Amino acid sequence: MNRIKLIQAETATAGTAALYQAVKTKLGLVPNMVKAMGNSSVALEGYLGLSGAVSKGSLRPATREKIALLLAEANQCDYCLRAHSAISGSLKIPQDEISDARRGVTPNAKEQALLNLAQAILETQGAVSEQDFSDAKRAGVSDEEIAEVAANVALNIYTNYFNRLAQTENDFPAVDTDTRQSA
Repeated sequence: MNRIKLIQAETATAGTAALYQAVKTKLGLVPNMVKAMGNSSVALEGYLGLSGAVSKGSLRPATREKIALLLAEANQCDYCLRAHSAISGSLKIPQDEISDARRGVTPNAKEQALLNLAQAILETQGAVSEQDFSDAKRAGVSDEEIAEVAANVALNIYTNYFNRLAQTENDFPAVDTDTRQSA
């Protein structure tokens, strides 16, 4: 049960309803997370703005989804884990890669460096060690990509924490929890 009420399109302010329509056009639905964020146009606009901005960056969509899966797993956000598993499936990411991404593992060396960096940012709250930073640079990660990894980490921390706080009712298919990291 949601702690934060869901604002339906028919009762939303005109501005929020317009944002809902943009989400529906892109995703085909207005997820419960968006409806919960709809209580505050500022919160919703912030989420959509950053989400839209990072989607235009240099990181591939599959890489952004793998970062999202890693963060959802680490932050124990079932809502985001389900949502990003579904999105990853729609991007044709193989199920084994989706499961591996939840543990911060990927078969591509550069993408692995990006996931390692995301994990380091999360674990150190941004105080990444010189070794972890140098490892990313040696793997060919550019300064642009480093900045985008940080933006993606921030975006996913926001949605993970929001959904855990709101106890958002899940409207995405269940996922296998056998790959959950130990806390």
